[in-house]
Amino acid sequence: MLDEAREAIQRLQGRVAGRVTVGTGATASIYLLPAILRRLRARHPRLELVVVTGNADEIAAAVSRGELDVGVVTLPVAVAELAREPVILYERGGTIRRVVDDWFRRGRATPHVAMELGNAEATKKLVGAGLGLSIVSEIAVKADARAGALSLIPLRPALHRRIGIVRRRDRAPRPALQALVTALEAAANRARGGANP
Repeated sequence: MLDEAREAIQRLQGRVAGRVTVGTGATASIYLLPAILRRLRARHPRLELVVVTGNADEIAAAVSRGELDVGVVTLPVAVAELAREPVILYERGGTIRRVVDDWFRRGRATPHVAMELGNAEATKKLVGAGLGLSIVSEIAVKADARAGALSLIPLRPALHRRIGIVRRRDRAPRPALQALVTALEAAANRARGGANP
């Protein structure tokens, strides 16, 4: 009750302050969120941001239960040459792994999975050591490719995933949460080449 009153006063004053809990996957927490959250913190220094990582299903459930304010997750997406090489994939159970497994199934290929990891940085190190190929988010390897540390090979057929924002509709967004959602939407707009709202 006291928190709600405090948030109502802040809303009336136009102040963005308070705590926002964000659930996301490891890749987004490393490559997508830091720049967004840094800009957001610079604009709203009284905003406390808490980031928790996990799989998309777990995060969506935590948002639904009210344990997290918002989730930034990989949305579900309802080769043969790559299948001949040792492949290093994300660990089983996550949405990214399901998307990749589905891509192999659609291509009627069975990969030779050499390793399963839950971290893009570890995967890149092992690929760089010559221990296999991998399918990882482009955002996770752009800098490595520019530096010449890794080679990017386009997939055919192309493999895409969508990232979305998960939040409860039955609650009015607090100023702190609304500021975060607005920053995420602006970043998505910039990534699509749209105007910056």
